[in-house]
Amino acid sequence: MKRFVPDMKRYYPTLAFVVLALLAGSLVSAQSNPFVGTWKLNIEKSKYEPGPAPKEQTRVWDASGKVDVQGIDASGKPRQYGYVVTFDSKGSATTGSVPSGGDTAVFKQIDHNTIEANFTKEGKHVETAKFVLAKDGKSMILTAKGVLPNGTAFNTVALWEKQ
Repeated sequence: MKRFVPDMKRYYPTLAFVVLALLAGSLVSAQSNPFVGTWKLNIEKSKYEPGPAPKEQTRVWDASGKVDVQGIDASGKPRQYGYVVTFDSKGSATTGSVPSGGDTAVFKQIDHNTIEANFTKEGKHVETAKFVLAKDGKSMILTAKGVLPNGTAFNTVALWEKQ
């Protein structure tokens, strides 16, 4: 009895097409999130109550949802914090020193260009932040209200520019 052996040369174009389609899909997925990229804080066009504002900050948002913020605070000390943006309502742990002291963040997608974040510290709500992208995707307004670890209320309107 003769065994059937497929002619693999016939299947190479199909296999190549499937691989390319999967790669293209992952690229489109990364590009479909307009928040992905490196953002720099425009201090002159931002408002921090109470002040003072940080000396500089850069926010890197990757395709997996990981956000890393690094900069120099108002006193000249380095500050770093981060979190992972997920929309599962379970929240994600923060890392580093989030200004409000939040240890967990829960995210909600309002629309394609708007995300709301609620930060808690040991289960107690300490901050609500809203990220709103401009229609051209080149800038983002971050509005944050909450309570600092020392009990002082804060209200921030920060302009971030995509690099």
